[in-house]
Amino acid sequence: MAFASIILLLVFSGAISLFELERVSHDTEEILRASKESTDLAHEMVNALNEQNDAIIEMAVIGGNLVDITPHYNRCVESIERLNVATERAQQRMVEIDSPTLTDSLIYYTAKINDLANSYINGDVHRTIAQDTLMLSTPHSWYVEYYKPEYVNVSRQITKFMTGSESTLGPDVNRLSHTARRAVTPVFISLVVMVVVVLMLHYFLGYYLIKPIIKINNSLGDYLRYRSPFDKEISCRDDIKSLRDRIALLIAKLK
Repeated sequence: MAFASIILLLVFSGAISLFELERVSHDTEEILRASKESTDLAHEMVNALNEQNDAIIEMAVIGGNLVDITPHYNRCVESIERLNVATERAQQRMVEIDSPTLTDSLIYYTAKINDLANSYINGDVHRTIAQDTLMLSTPHSWYVEYYKPEYVNVSRQITKFMTGSESTLGPDVNRLSHTARRAVTPVFISLVVMVVVVLMLHYFLGYYLIKPIIKINNSLGDYLRYRSPFDKEISCRDDIKSLRDRIALLIAKLK
């Protein structure tokens, strides 16, 4: 009965541990997926921002021709769309994990830099320079005074998004740690109980079974070798007591 109880306890604790380990596996996959998604979004935003910046540099600093649809112009238009899409996805992701404020500044500065890029490729900057309303003499001056600071701002916001999205995974990691401990606890308790039960069985078997049998065997051996009186007072119970009494009765009949 005791061994059956141990087996049932181990089976039960093993089932609980397997269930908890399955949850740990699922939660780990979710955390890794969320981390990869955030990293991919940040990588996409950085790539789009850098492509836009390179295209603006080619056109504004080095000198691009806005009359013809140049590859730099096309890259700039494409990068504006990519940056918008990536920031919208980042905002949706932050809403899903209840941290929408992490992307507020990112959305704001992304809109500003895209507006600046659009104003350049649409010719607004050139018209402003011609009218001299911003005290700018060249597109290079416009880039240095207006575009580059916003480029730096967006880069900083992307970095904040990466670090902020990773920090939001902290509660999930803590929950995963607690789940892992819950998965191990039933097995640990079962092992402790099993050790206690085995020690108790060892004690009771030794005290009520093994020691009386050894005493009966020694007393019977002494009777057979030396004809010493068989000890009828050996402390025992149940079937061992019955065995002792029958041996004593048998010896009495042989006399």
